[in-house]
Amino acid sequence: MFQQTIQITMTPDQLGELVRGAVRSELATYTPPAPEGSDLPELLTRRQTSDTLQVSLTTLHDWALDTEERSAVLLPLKINGRVRYRRVDVLAALKQPRRFKHTKAVEGRGK
Repeated sequence: MFQQTIQITMTPDQLGELVRGAVRSELATYTPPAPEGSDLPELLTRRQTSDTLQVSLTTLHDWALDTEERSAVLLPLKINGRVRYRRVDVLAALKQPRRFKHTKAVEGRGK
């Protein structure tokens, strides 16, 4: 197959204007992605929160407690006897480094 090559001569200013025009055109039709967590409700249930954070319900419960090693990670709200978590708090917890428990090795187990 035969391909034709065309050579165009332009100044650096002309090239800059051509690039700026192409960028403006692309930006005019650009739709940014939705922010992380925007699909979550304002108040999340325990299950929604544990699923979002990918932790068990037990871990979620433990994170609400102050311990000697750390302060509470995520505090729930009690609304009409139900437990809920604020979306902003859950998203902030997603950005925190995970805190793992350190347990002592059980005697007789591998070293």
